[in-house]
This record gives sequence, structure tokens and C-alpha cells, in this order.
Amino acid sequence: AHEIEVRWADARERLASAGADAATLDALGAAFADPEPATPGRAAFGRGGRLLLTGGLPAVPRREIARVGPLPHVMPLLAQRAPHVPHLRVTARHDGGDVVAVSAAGATAEEEVIGTGWPVHKAKVGGSSQLRYARSTEEAWETNAKELAGRVTAEARRIGAELILVAGDPVARSLLAQQLGTGLAARVAIIEHEIPADSAAAAQAASQMVASYVADRSRDRFAHWENQQAHGHGVAGLAATMTALRDGAVADLLLVDHPESTLTALIGPAPENLAATSAELADRGVTDPVAERADAALARAAAMTSAQLYFVPDPDPA
Repeated sequence: AHEIEVRWADARERLASAGADAATLDALGAAFADPEPATPGRAAFGRGGRLLLTGGLPAVPRREIARVGPLPHVMPLLAQRAPHVPHLRVTARHDGGDVVAVSAAGATAEEEVIGTGWPVHKAKVGGSSQLRYARSTEEAWETNAKELAGRVTAEARRIGAELILVAGDPVARSLLAQQLGTGLAARVAIIEHEIPADSAAAAQAASQMVASYVADRSRDRFAHWENQQAHGHGVAGLAATMTALRDGAVADLLLVDHPESTLTALIGPAPENLAATSAELADRGVTDPVAERADAALARAAAMTSAQLYFVPDPDPA
């Protein structure tokens, strides 16, 4: 707590020297008052005496930033914190299971499903009843898997789940996958442990699998861009990218994150007002452009248009 207090005091002094007003600094300070959510790192953005956005980091910030500028410097937060991917965490059991839905906004909802099938345990009963009892048990498992699949399907549709992460009994996992429709079954990934869906262990496993999914998706979009480049349908470089954003022609914005970058852009009041030269903005009616970090300008333009932002993982240095 003392270390965070000292770090914030230093950051506040730098922000005040750069022109930040006291009311906004007070609002920002509230984000760092409690050591638990401020650890291992936290980003906060404020303006006009208000805290407008704050978000935790999964690891210590790669560098501390205290900055006043015309645009929020959100790129370090976006680069270091994995995006929220709507997904389900499911524990499959022979008597039903548990479902935890995680929305795109990071909100969670938990539900337990108790199946109506019975019996769910195989036991030695002896004689001719053994086979009949075993068949009844397997039918109960299938019934309960079907009921669990119904809840999984409903929750997946509600949040638009891109991944369904399934833990639990191996046989129950397999039965659940069989009961899901083809589209949902393709989104299933297995957590090879029998752990509760609402446990910290399940959340940690899901976090790792979501991060891998995001990295794979970024690689796929990068490969698609390379293919587009080969056919003259993609652009590369900051100036060409800003021109495409100005024209509203960007579907995928692929970025290699360089925290030390000092590249700048000229911006105007509208999100699509960004350019390398003032003449380009003058053609759009912007007479008084302002210099700003290029990554902040790219983030604003992507957020306010239909562009999707992807960070290229492990890029070729070339």
C-alpha cells in the first residue's frame, strides 16, 4: 500500500506539472486508493473532474506512464490486457453440471444444472440385473448431458459465446459435446481437469485458453492481410493506414506493438481526422490540427469506425 501511495504521489506531481486539474487528479487517485485492485498494475483515465475509465492489468506495467494529452493514451492498456472474449466455463458431471457465462463486457453469471436422469452411479448388483442397471445408468447420463447441453446452448446464444471451455468427468464431457449442435461443438475446448466451473483454477485455465485463442485469431487475420497485400487490397505503414482510416476503408487494423514508439500524427476533432501532414487534413476541412501520439490516434479511429484492432503476436522482425 505504501509503495502504491508513493508511486501515485509521484505520478500526480508529474500530471499536475503537465496541466492536469486538481479535481481530475483527485478522481484518478481513487482508482489507486485500494491496494488490491491496484495490484499488479492499473490504468486510469480522467477528464473534467471525473474518472472515465479504469482497468486492471494482468502483470506489472511494462513502463509507468503519467500523461496529459488531447486523446487518452489507451494503447498500452489494450496491448497488455487481453480483450474480453465472450465464453462459457462448463463443468460436466453425470448428474448435470455447472455453467459460468462470461460476457464480452466481462460480466459473469453462474448456473447449476441438476439433471432428471437417475441412477447416475454404476454399482454391482449381481445376476441378470447387472446389464439392465448399467444400461439405465448410461441412459441417465445421456439424459442429464442433454439437459446440460440445453442450458449451455441457451447461455451461448445469450452472450454470443466464441468459446465453450469444458471441464469435468471425461465421459460426461464427451456426452455433452455429442449433445451440442455442430456449430457449438466446434467451439468446445477441453480443460483436462475435474474442477468446478466457478473455481479460481477454472478461471485461470480459461484465461490461458482465451489468450491462446486471441493470439491464433490475430495470426489468422495477419495471414489474411498478407494474402490481401499480394493482391493489392491491403496497405502497410503508418501514413497509408491513416489514409485508409480517413476513408473509412479499414476492416482489420493490425498493429505490432512497440511501447517505446514516439511516432506522431496530426489529428482533428472527428475520429477519422488523422494524417501525416496538415495538407491532408485541410482537404477535410480541418484548419487547426493538433499533434498527438500516432497510436492514440489509431486507437480512436479504430474504436469509432468499423475497424477491428489486432495485435500481431511474435511478428517477423522484417
